[in-house]
Amino acid sequence: MILWFALFLLIVGISFVLAFRSMKDYQEIPKNFKAEYGLFLIRRPEDFNANVLNAIGQSILEEGLIISIERLFKGKKAALTIFGPKKILDRFAESLNLLELEDYANALDHKDISVWEMGIKGTQDFKFDSPNNIFKNLSELKEEEQFFWQIMLNAGKGKEKSFQAQIRAVIYSKDPERRKILISLLQTAEVGELTKVPKPFSDEQMMVFYKLRSFAKDSSGLILDAEGVIRLLKV
Repeated sequence: MILWFALFLLIVGISFVLAFRSMKDYQEIPKNFKAEYGLFLIRRPEDFNANVLNAIGQSILEEGLIISIERLFKGKKAALTIFGPKKILDRFAESLNLLELEDYANALDHKDISVWEMGIKGTQDFKFDSPNNIFKNLSELKEEEQFFWQIMLNAGKGKEKSFQAQIRAVIYSKDPERRKILISLLQTAEVGELTKVPKPFSDEQMMVFYKLRSFAKDSSGLILDAEGVIRLLKV
């Protein structure tokens, strides 16, 4: 009995180490993460446009930093937030009326969420110019249900005013059957060539990546200009 218990602990330990190494190999934390980052509510989303995004992009390119722009939905309510280095976002605090927040994602129980990543097939640049509202199916959300749309951005290399992007989506509902319905609606949203990217990780592991705001080393190679980012946020 003791032998079987010891063997069980050994298998669990090995599985944990392999999962941890896999996650470590998958994610890439910004190289200058010593910079102080913060999460801010954009209280003037109508002023968050391509010109502002390009100005922020120039700053993160020069310093090797990242930003994450996140569209949050709860029932019929919606908000726009930005996660990034405070020393850069401080320059836009007045024009965007920024309000620093605690991380909303920490309050979610991983048992009630589903997480996936969106990408493209192949390595071609993606240009989203569809007039379709990619969030139109969110009218189906009930009061306590939530949807998060995270667009991670790193300044693109070799292309002026472009961004390397990674998109993650999270759906929250305490009802597993409702969650399945919402996933089927949202994963097939009309977003041009964007498609769900299969990943060998659990929802809990993917949520860790979401909270870390980290890039995958095997990212889908998604390149967006500022206009494309704004369209994908439907600001």
